[in-house]
Amino acid sequence: MIRNARRLVAAAAGALIAASLLVATPASAATCSGHGCDGLDPIDTGCSANARNATNYPKYIMQGSTTLAVVELRWSETCKTNWGRISNRVSPHNTVQVHVYRSSPFATTDWYGGTGQQYYGDQLYGHNMTVCAVGKVTTSSGTTYTSDPLCA
Repeated sequence: MIRNARRLVAAAAGALIAASLLVATPASAATCSGHGCDGLDPIDTGCSANARNATNYPKYIMQGSTTLAVVELRWSETCKTNWGRISNRVSPHNTVQVHVYRSSPFATTDWYGGTGQQYYGDQLYGHNMTVCAVGKVTTSSGTTYTSDPLCA
């Protein structure tokens, strides 16, 4: 009787552990693949779950010696996609925007941004292709500064 009770407890504990693993696993399954990811939000599709920067260094948008914004090219190993991210470094009155493009086959995303601290744009499929991110800052006085392309 005691042996059966231990087996029942062990089986119940095993079932609870298995169930908790299912619940605790993040929903990182991508909802797109290949060129089907083009123009889609990397967070909404699950592609951002294991994202990292695609280059060793970002691009800086400068006004003299002042860093106005930082541009990064993000990479999803899961979806094989890239997207841009821009961080506003100076003024909440500056508008920052970012977009990505791919030369072959040609594709580009809309510019995304605003006056907040950080923005990211839509993604483009980039497996064995070059994808570039470009950022821009428009100051409150209307002057626009654009980064050089950041490509990987």
